[in-house]
Amino acid sequence: MSKKEIDNIQDFLTIVKEDENRKYQIVNVELMLRRHPPSAVIDFLNGLHKEYARKLQKVIREDKTSQRLNKIISTKFRIKMAINCIKNAHKQGGQAA
Repeated sequence: MSKKEIDNIQDFLTIVKEDENRKYQIVNVELMLRRHPPSAVIDFLNGLHKEYARKLQKVIREDKTSQRLNKIISTKFRIKMAINCIKNAHKQGGQAA
């Protein structure tokens, strides 16, 4: 997987808080992809996505107006987009070989 593809994936997993002038990484995917095969990283991210789905259900039951609801939904979306990017990069890499 190329550096450009990994950076693209990491962008989905990085939240920039402009008002506080800082970045928050949901996951350091570059490090994970260096140490593990893409399929293992996808499995991990799928597990994390399910964990956030459980959190979402809990927050919805407790307080539908909570700000946490927005954060959880956006995090779930970012994780899912990262999973899709890894899958696409992995498919394209397999076709090039």
